[in-house]
This record gives sequence, C-alpha cells and structure tokens, in this order.
Amino acid sequence: MKKILFYIILTSLFHSISAQEITSPIRKDSLSFSEAISILEKNNNARIFYKTEWIKIPTLERGILEKPFIKALNHLAKSNHLAYFFLDESTILFTKDYAIKSNYAKSYHEYLKTNITKNTDTIEYAPLPRANLEKTLINKEYKTYNIGSPSANKNKKTATINGVVKDIETGESLVGTVVYIDKIQKGSVSNAYGAYTLTVPKGQYKIEYRSLGMRTTHRNVNIYSDGVLNIELKSKPTSINEITVKATADDKVKNLEMGVEKISIKSLKRMPSGFGEADIIKGTLLLPGVQAVSEASAGFNVRGGSSDQNLVLLNETPIMNTSHFFGFFSGFNADLVKDVTLYKSGVPAKYGGRASSVMDITLKDGNRKQTKISGGISPVSGRLVVDGPIKKDKSSFILGARSTYSNWVLKLLDDVKLKNSNANFHDLQGNFSFDLNDKNSLYISGYYSHDDFDYHQEEGFSYNTLASSIKWHKTFSPKLFSSFSANMSQYNYNMSSNVKPTTYNEVKYKLNQYSIKTDFTYHTASNHKIDFGLNSTWYDLSPGERTPFGEESTILPEKLEDERAIETSLYLSDQFNLTHFLSVSAGIRFTTYANFGPKTQFNYTNDQPLHTENITDTTTYKSGDLVLFYSNPEFRLSANFALSNRSSIKLGVSRMHQYIQMISNTATISPTDIWKLSDQYLKPLRSDQYSIGFYQKIGEKYEFTAETYYKKLDNIIDYKGGAKLVMNEHLETDIINGDGKAYGVELMMEKKMGKFTGWVNYTYSRILHKSSTPFKQEEINNGDYYPANYDKPHDFKLTANYKAGRRVNLSSSFMYSSGRPFTAPIAYYKFKNSIRPYYTERNALRMEDYMRWDIAATLHGNLIRKKMNHSSWTFAVYNVLGRKNPYSVFFRSEGGKVKGYQMSIYGQPIFTVTYNFKLRGNAKDDF
Repeated sequence: MKKILFYIILTSLFHSISAQEITSPIRKDSLSFSEAISILEKNNNARIFYKTEWIKIPTLERGILEKPFIKALNHLAKSNHLAYFFLDESTILFTKDYAIKSNYAKSYHEYLKTNITKNTDTIEYAPLPRANLEKTLINKEYKTYNIGSPSANKNKKTATINGVVKDIETGESLVGTVVYIDKIQKGSVSNAYGAYTLTVPKGQYKIEYRSLGMRTTHRNVNIYSDGVLNIELKSKPTSINEITVKATADDKVKNLEMGVEKISIKSLKRMPSGFGEADIIKGTLLLPGVQAVSEASAGFNVRGGSSDQNLVLLNETPIMNTSHFFGFFSGFNADLVKDVTLYKSGVPAKYGGRASSVMDITLKDGNRKQTKISGGISPVSGRLVVDGPIKKDKSSFILGARSTYSNWVLKLLDDVKLKNSNANFHDLQGNFSFDLNDKNSLYISGYYSHDDFDYHQEEGFSYNTLASSIKWHKTFSPKLFSSFSANMSQYNYNMSSNVKPTTYNEVKYKLNQYSIKTDFTYHTASNHKIDFGLNSTWYDLSPGERTPFGEESTILPEKLEDERAIETSLYLSDQFNLTHFLSVSAGIRFTTYANFGPKTQFNYTNDQPLHTENITDTTTYKSGDLVLFYSNPEFRLSANFALSNRSSIKLGVSRMHQYIQMISNTATISPTDIWKLSDQYLKPLRSDQYSIGFYQKIGEKYEFTAETYYKKLDNIIDYKGGAKLVMNEHLETDIINGDGKAYGVELMMEKKMGKFTGWVNYTYSRILHKSSTPFKQEEINNGDYYPANYDKPHDFKLTANYKAGRRVNLSSSFMYSSGRPFTAPIAYYKFKNSIRPYYTERNALRMEDYMRWDIAATLHGNLIRKKMNHSSWTFAVYNVLGRKNPYSVFFRSEGGKVKGYQMSIYGQPIFTVTYNFKLRGNAKDDF
C-alpha cells in the first residue's frame, strides 16, 4: 500500500502529455522534445510523464525516432540529465535529480538483454508488477514462453498456437475472450468451450487476452512452431457495468456479424422485472428489432417474424416452451446461464430450422475449485444453485432449481373463482463437465420444467418440458476443433374440462425431438476459418388425444394420427479477408425433410377449396413408408467494408427454411398451442432476408449502429374465420396459405464504459401478410396485404444503468411502441335464423399505444473478498406510471349494441424486492 500511495502522490506532481497525432509536418533535421515524446507514445502505445521545466535541450535530432524504444528513452533521459522508471508495461515516469529504485530492476534489464535483438524496431518488454496483483499471475506476465521447437520445420514461415482460456478462480471456460497481437494487428476469439487458435508468422510477440469483467493479461512469447498456450484470467475488482457485451469495444465495427447481440447476464440481473426475477426472454425486448405482442406475453418477435419462427437452443437442445406462469417468468434460470447470443440476421450456416432468429443459450460449467451455493428469494418465487468440482480442476457440476409460491397472490384478488384457483411452476437445470485430457472434454446437461394451473376446479391444464444433451468436444490439432452431440427435447401438455359431469374430458399433446450433431471448425494456414458439419433431427409428434373421465361423461375417446419426420442438413461456411478493408463470410446449408407413415392422407376435389365436403378419397401409408420429401438449399453471405478503424458498412443476405410451425389463432403464445409438421398441404416456410448496416465507434465510450432490412416470407399460415385448431383431423381445411413481407430500420446509440452506461434505440418496422389462395371466397382482405397481428411500426427503448458506488447500482428502462392491430365486430346480421357478427377487414383497427417505465436499485452487502456470504437486495418498481397498457380487446353484445372492452395485465405499479445470496461466492459475479 505504501508503494501504491507513493506512486499516486508522485504522478500527481507531474504534467501528462497525452499521445496524439502530430498534424504539423516534422522539420527535416530536428523536432521538439514534446513532439518526440508524442510520436514515441503513439508508436509504442505508451504514456510518458514529465515536467516541461526539466527539459534542458528542447530540440532533438530527428534520427532519435529511428532508434529502438529503450535506446530512444535512454537518449532523451541522458541528454536532459533525467532518469526514468516503468510503472507498468505502458507507463513511463521521468524523474529529476533522483532515480526510483525497484526490486525488479535487475530482472528487467536481464530480460531486455535476453530478448532485444539488434535489428528489432518494436521492442516487446515484460511489465513491472504492481503491488496489488497476485504473484503467480505477475510471474506469468513477466516471463517469456517458447512455443514449439526452433528446429521444427524451418521452411515453414507460420505457426499456429491454440489453447483454452479459463477463469482462475472457478476453472470455468471463458467464451468470447479476445486474443490479440497488436504488433501485427491480428487476433482471434475463444469459442463456446473457451478454446482459441491463432496462426501468425514465426517470431517474438506480446499476446493480449481480454474478456469482459476479467483483468486483461498478456504473454510474451517466442513462436517457433505449432504449440499450446493455455491462459487463466483473474476477475477485476469492480465491473465496468456494460449492458450489451461485445467481444471487443469495436466488435461491431470490425467483425462480420450483422444483427447479432450478446446479452450480459450480470446487467440483466440488475434490470427491473415484473416479479423480481432476471428474465432472459424479456431482456431481449430491450434490443432493437425485438418486440412482444403484448405485456406479459410469452415469446418474442424478431424483425417481422412470428414467435414460432425463433429457434431457442439450450446447450444446443431446442426448447419449444420458453416461459412459466402464462409468460410472466422466463423458462430459464439466469443463475446457471453463461452466455446468450441472439442472431437477428446473419445467422451462421451451422444453425437452421427457423425462419427469423436463433437464440443460443450456454449453461455454466460449474466451479472447478470449490463448492458454492447461491440463490434468491422474491415475493412469489425462490431459486437455489449449487456448483462445485467433481474432481478439482478436472470436472465440475452446476445444479439449479426454482419454484413459485404464488397462490397467495390469487387469494388477494376480488374475483371469487380466481381466489379459489391455483397456479404454480417449478424447474430443474443442470450441467456436468469433464476434461478427459488436454484434447477431449465431455458435457452432460439436463432441463425439466413443469407448470400447473387449476381454474376454480372447472378447467385446468399443465405443461412440461424435458430436455437433455451429451456433447463431446475434441481438439484434433491446433487448427481443427470438433464437437459431437446427441440431444433430446420433449414438450407436452394436458388440458382438462370439469365444468359439467357429462363433458368431463382430458386432452393430451406431445412433441418429441431427437437429434445428433457434428460440427467442425478448421483454421487454414491462409487464415480462413472454415466451419462444416452435419445434423439430423427426428420428430415424433402426437397431435392430440381426448379421453373421458368420470362415470357420467358422454365424451367419446378420440386420437389423432401421430406424425413422424426427419430433418437433415449439411453445412459449409468460410470466413476470409479479400483485402485489408474487405472481409467476407459465405456459407451454404443443404436441408432435406422426409415425412413417414403410418398416415392417412385426405384427398380433395381439384380446383375446389379444401373442405370436408370436398374429400374424394384417402391415401394410406404404412409404417416406414415415405409420404413426401422436400429438399432445399440455403445460402448465407455477409461482407464487411472497413471505412476506417472506427467505422464500417456491412451487407448480408440469407435464406432459411422452417419445417415445423405453430398452429395458433391467438396473437400471444399459449401453452396449449400445437406444433404441426410440414406435409402435403402445410408447405415449408421460407424466409429471404437482405440487410445493410452502418457502424461507427465514437471515441472510446460510444457506438452508433444503423441497420435496415427487407424480409420476404413464403408459405406462412393464416386461418379461416371460426377455425377449429384443437383435435381437428382435417386441420388443413381451416388453414389458408399466404405470403408476407417485413422491412424496417433500426437505430441505436450505446454508451459502453464508465459509471453511467446504457443505450437508446428506435425501430421503425412493418410486417404485412396476404393470402395466396386461388379461391375468391377464401381471400383475406380481398387478397391485399394487411398488418400481421404483431405489427407495431414504432418502437422506442431507453435503457440506463448507473453505478452510484461500489455497493449501489441504479437502473431504469423505458419502452414505447405502437399499438398492435386487431379485428372487431361492428354489427350483427341474421342468416338462416341465426344471429352472426359482421367484422371489419382483418386487423383494420389498432389498440392504444404501449408505454412502460421501470426502475430498480441493487444494494450489495460488504464486498470483502473472502466473506462467507455475499448478499444483495434488489428493489424494483415495474410500471412506475401505473399505465393500463392493453393486453387484449374483447367484445360483448349489450342492449342490442356491440361494446368493446380492453383488458390490462398491470394497471398499477408493481413493487418487488428480491434477496440474493452467495455462500462462499464472489461479489464480482453480479457487480
């Protein structure tokens, strides 16, 4: 502490000359001392401190800049009778009349003698340690690592290094760590397993490793041939509180990805929420181009796509239902999640099966050093997480559980039937990871969720999700990585009706998916990154079974035919640089889909609408018979045009197909909606998206992005009036095929660093549908385009986070959007002795605009590092303005008139408080 205090006092006495470009031309034979310092700072990424009154020789020969960095410093110091001292690897302090001594000076000069060559222009030197850094990490930064053998393949001019980046405190692999060599301006990023690879010319380098929330470190290396360099990073004492995490500060400017967002779990936990739980799905709604149909609705809409057009993967396993408690809670426990990436466009070729977006969620591996317990308690739910080593430094586990005790909330309501209702959920998640050896790792994960609702013992339903995966990650060589996985996903629900004894019945639905995947990544010597692989998914769907229960029930048993299909895809993609300002990513994915029997297919009269009255005969397929086969190529292409180091323009084109769609005639997702496989009448959905974006880095703290897109949709589905969707063996007779188009502009300004961080974004978007039936009587709105029921043109969001102190964090979010469309009855008429409603054109009216403001404050306890329990309290107010935002509109006939009513979920501010704890945990995990 004395040395640190001494440095602070000492540096405060000096005037700092900042490194900036010299705009005036340098004189032919000489330059000023300050000009020489500025150029040396710029060329060597250094900061040099001195006092101008110390300078005795203000003019120097220009040739000093041609000397190596250390020799130039020696010349500057000697000519003005000064001494200098390295505070760290990039900070030099000149002193007058005395020299600062260090215990490391001898070792530092020995290092210089060993590593500086006669013809070296840029000197790579080791940093001097600071007093507050752990000795083991300092020594690793201070020493030089020899990679490979000097005698290995001397004719080869390049070499490849690879390794794994981990958290030194937990042993957890770090995703998205930037590995960068400034000397040659070349870098890489660690993958989902923390593995990285980098091919460079042989030589001497300083490699820098940067990861969010971790202390940046580096390694001095001599690279002779291919080799391995594993890295451990240490957490920073405090977090920089970034909201949206990118791989680097200028990631959007330089990389090839468009419409890709990484969601910070730490920041997500600090944001306001309705019931005090961090919600991954709701967190995405703060991003541009992502919307929800209405408040508290399940699912999300991305760039004009419906909710079922989003593929949500948990450890590479598809999750069909992503919410609990009617959409109020996320289906995922954020305490177990390591990384979340949302692809709005530019979806990599390795992903497929959906038409709009992919959300890739990766679970934590678990602590490999010691066992820890964490959790939280809110007014309506509780959660608990346990993680720790199975074998220290070699294997680990993480297990989490959540449950709700929300029935007391229903008891507070005025409605008698709701008072006597019950609603609850619980879920379990877990992940086990094993390092078999340096080149092989094994991961086993599981997920289970259950929801149950009983409405006054009259109606009830329950739904369950079960998923599991086993994955083997193998490193074949420093350039070739692979993963092999087997996944299982199951979704089912039960619906019961107990209103009348004569109609007691239960309806069951089930969807099973089994998939295998092989993915390879190969880094060529010419720095191409090639991804290729194969995956196949088997669908086993039971679309519905109704059974009676109770002696008085007159309901007849009924079961719809099961559906079976297999979807297989093969993909190949390549990333490469064409020039220093143009980089390209190109990929192709070839998909096939086959539907198998047993199946009874209904045939209809040609040139007539699909209707039960037009059934001519049936075609029967035996078990294993091929019913139909689809094959479709998909392409992905993106390009980055670098305008400068701080700005770029990107272009993207992609095509995607979807062979399974959700059947629902409601705007919001319901747990009882059904999924339907493509067949002869339900064609595969196809999406073509074209996008262009501009990206600008403003200083070091701000980033501006603008993206615009156009999306064309073929074979979307809509429904005839009065469509029956549950237990309908002739479902195709209630479906109308259609087309769609979506377009929009997304603007975003983000502040990424400092005590105050956040973003503001605005999106203008439209999503329009039209029927493509050849029959006039089935046309919707006369065959013209009409707004989809989730079309919300204007969308404005403001998110702010303020670190008021080391233990206090304040956050706020504001959302405004246009009201969504709806169809309304405007009159009644008599037809065949019955009264029937007359409706407006489809989605001709709009609800009121949506607006909501939320605030939250997180108060941490003592941040002593080795404290037994690190706890925090989060106080939040959801819907501060108490606005009654519309959830839905319904109509009743009263006194011969049609009257409309608006239903709101939250009509007043919702106050929540959540207590979070970490036994033997780390305060840095959330702060």
